[in-house]
Amino acid sequence: MKKAEKNTGKTTTTENTEITNRQKQFDRLLQATSTARQIKTRMIEEAHSVAVAVYYASLPLNHFLTSYVYKAEGITDFKKFQEWKQAGASIIKGTKAYPIWGQPVGIQKEERAEEKGESYEATIEENKRFPMCYVFSNLQVTTAAERGSVC
Repeated sequence: MKKAEKNTGKTTTTENTEITNRQKQFDRLLQATSTARQIKTRMIEEAHSVAVAVYYASLPLNHFLTSYVYKAEGITDFKKFQEWKQAGASIIKGTKAYPIWGQPVGIQKEERAEEKGESYEATIEENKRFPMCYVFSNLQVTTAAERGSVC
């Protein structure tokens, strides 16, 4: 049984709704985060000194996501879309971004308010909410030199 949604032209089924790409990426991030936590815990437990254990404990999960979970042969760098663009690189068509955790919503709101010369006090809930952020690896971009820049 199909049912048309208002103003979108899309159809959905009532008993079997389609999973969105964003939901797939979120599920991928949750699974990768679980693996990253296991790696972080293992590295803390196997540290040769207290100082090394404290160091590993202080690293954010995104470090373990990009350095261990998403790491593949040839990957040396991860950057956001705009960062690659500023570096003069283009994302290769059809490549899928790697999801990582973004800055907490509360901090983002405080920074935006500060830029406007206003003040904002984030709630505890806002500081606990981490949105998804997307990065691309150096293997997913081409530079101007690789494209054969025309002068």
